[in-house]
Amino acid sequence: MWNYSTTYAQKFKDTLYINANDIDSPIFYSAEDSIYSDLKNKQVHLYRNAKVDNGEVKMEAGYIRIDLEKNEIYATYIYDQDSNRTQQPVFISNGEEMTASSIRFNLNTKKGYIEELAIQQDENYLYMEIAKKHANDEIHFRKGRFTTCDLPEPHFHFQLSKAVMVPEKRIVSGPMNLWVKGVPTPLGLPFIVIPQQEDRTHGFIFPKINIFSQYGFGIQDLGYFIPINDRLQTTFYGTIFSRGSWGGRNKTDYAKKYKNMGAFDLGFQQFKTGFPSNIVQNKTTVIWNHRQDPKSNPYWNFSSKVFFISDNNSKTDLDPQNEKYFNNTFQSDINLSRKFPNLPLTAGAKISLRQNSLSNNIALIAPSVNVNATRFFPLKKLVKSNSIFGEAAKRFGVTYSFEGQNKSSFGDSLLQRKEFDQIGNQFMNGINQKITLQTTINLFKNTWKFTPSVNYGNIINFQQTRKTYDPILNKAINDTIQQLGMAHSLSFKAQLNTTVYSYYKFVGKKKALLRHVLTPSFSFQYIPSLNSLIEDSVGVNQELVRYSPYEQSLYRVSQTKDRALLNFGFNNSIELKRKSNKDTLTGFSKTRLIDALTFNGNYDFLKDSMNLSNISTGLRVSPIKWLNFVVNGTFSPYNWNDSTGRTTKDYAVNSGKLGRFLSTSFSTTITLTSKESRDKIDNSVDQIGKNWNADYDYFLLHPEYILNFDIPWKISFSHIYTINTNTNITPTSPERYRKVQTLMMNGDLSFTKRWKIKSTINYDFETSQITNARFTLSRNMHCWALSFHWTPIGTNKSFLFTLRSTSTLFKDLKIPISKPPAFL
Repeated sequence: MWNYSTTYAQKFKDTLYINANDIDSPIFYSAEDSIYSDLKNKQVHLYRNAKVDNGEVKMEAGYIRIDLEKNEIYATYIYDQDSNRTQQPVFISNGEEMTASSIRFNLNTKKGYIEELAIQQDENYLYMEIAKKHANDEIHFRKGRFTTCDLPEPHFHFQLSKAVMVPEKRIVSGPMNLWVKGVPTPLGLPFIVIPQQEDRTHGFIFPKINIFSQYGFGIQDLGYFIPINDRLQTTFYGTIFSRGSWGGRNKTDYAKKYKNMGAFDLGFQQFKTGFPSNIVQNKTTVIWNHRQDPKSNPYWNFSSKVFFISDNNSKTDLDPQNEKYFNNTFQSDINLSRKFPNLPLTAGAKISLRQNSLSNNIALIAPSVNVNATRFFPLKKLVKSNSIFGEAAKRFGVTYSFEGQNKSSFGDSLLQRKEFDQIGNQFMNGINQKITLQTTINLFKNTWKFTPSVNYGNIINFQQTRKTYDPILNKAINDTIQQLGMAHSLSFKAQLNTTVYSYYKFVGKKKALLRHVLTPSFSFQYIPSLNSLIEDSVGVNQELVRYSPYEQSLYRVSQTKDRALLNFGFNNSIELKRKSNKDTLTGFSKTRLIDALTFNGNYDFLKDSMNLSNISTGLRVSPIKWLNFVVNGTFSPYNWNDSTGRTTKDYAVNSGKLGRFLSTSFSTTITLTSKESRDKIDNSVDQIGKNWNADYDYFLLHPEYILNFDIPWKISFSHIYTINTNTNITPTSPERYRKVQTLMMNGDLSFTKRWKIKSTINYDFETSQITNARFTLSRNMHCWALSFHWTPIGTNKSFLFTLRSTSTLFKDLKIPISKPPAFL
């Protein structure tokens, strides 16, 4: 059956005989300009925007010829008035679309002959000069070009001599070499297998080249990728340097849909100093991140976040661009938790490891068990009264927590010497239980909130401390004994808080209104001392000493006196509201003059002296979007000795003084950019929030550091000025104040559409020196990205040049060069 969308070109009708075996299904075709039927040669010619559809194959082109004798369709392009190609053939089969300069396709054999074929799959583009399509959908072609660049003349491509493409699986090619901007390079391979969407293939990962480093010339992270299955893949990396240092690493990624996902990274490095010391040092690194999908089990949850280094030193690494260089603490946690349905109860177990390279200490908790009862209201359904006391009874809640630990704190040298027996001897055990009873009462028409509570704690330690006198050292020596002991804590607390709003109207055309929000908080807390102390003549010259047997236990108890504390705090915020024509909704604009102004302290009624504590103060001001100012301070109301700087027990007002600030810090952050760029920074924060992962945490808090080529320029200054009062003036430390003043500048500038420079500089005013600086030069090359990182100042001086592909397929195709050659 033939369906004509236009009339025949011939004037006379004739009879056309068609063999029924030649055509299995009807063909629908149309053309915009004309349709010409050649009855003698049994051909139909379609001109301009020609279309053919037989249900299995669709073709569109400027010109199409249907050969009824051969049961074949031929399609090609036409020229426009400027002699440019237009309406190039488009071939659609099985949902796959191809573009070519000419296509000849046989409807019976399902084979095709194609010239200048172009196929796009995801971000991959494949060009074939001459191709043949077979009945099984395989395409054999010559003179192919494979690239991820979407331009008609790509910036780079891989020139394939002869190849076979298996749709949705792979492309297998003979000799291949890299072309850049149409110029062939000597880089190539005798054969190549390019995986497609559904095929995961083993393959090598290009390494980093370290031309010059403290370990010599090096090849870093030469890798081999092994896809085990759809849920599991692993990669092996190797690193070697000319002076003998080497390393190996294995990273395994796993994921099961709606179950869990994670990665396990195990690495080993051996450092060799070479002649003359010939010191050999080994280092093992274990990284394991595991996350369970909440949909897999609503009650059980298992997670891990492990980062362990055997030498407890982040500065020893074969990677010159060590991202952990400035880290001094490392944390590892493995958690198992359980929720109980219809019960306010949760339970969990945890194994954790804390490493500190500054103190050279390691803390191992194996395990920690906890049970928590979230706040529940036992009287809520029993009390029917709506009086004040009835409402208080309904809000009466109970909270309970239980924790048991087995903890060992030891020096990292024990681990490096593998003295595991000594590590085991350092373990301490204990149990800590807490229960809280609390309710809330609204007073004075709900303007004040009164919250009384009772807290009880029970501590069980399996180790205690005993002090003995050492006549040689003439002081007390601590001994740890294995003995169970119990301690108690009890506190009664009553808290009262409210919010006070004050408004001040100003005379004028703009009808300015100042709003002051004051949030005062008062609480009284009584903490009796319930635990007995040990008295013994073990001090200097055998003086009498009173101490707690649990002062060095796992759960320490050090309180020796009753305490009665009156805690107070005041939080203030001030906002200015005035008439503005820019706001079309309310007609007013708001300016935050003071975001927060806080004062906090306490008064202990039972202390012998110095009952009033130091006053903590804070001020945060952000009147405009690009300025943020924060001040924190600790104010002492007591007098001091001018010669030594030490605080005395008398109030400063008794000596005609107001007091003094023991510590004060000023932090100012200024971010300068255009209004349009500021909106883009805000949008970036929104996008990070929608596509969050752990790598974005820093940029979520500091969006001004995001590198965005759409932002032409931005610069931020962070100034920190800290003043600490010297409370122990000595001949070796005669200064009255210790001052630390630093300035950090962070900025980037796009001096062309694709070139951007970024810098981070830290300046110390005390030494008048730049303590650290880092410069980054980036070039957006459409399908490639070039970056140059340089750290000329600081303990982590480094140099990194990277040229990498922006496509996900070639994410491991990069040329990194670390450190400059020696002659530079």
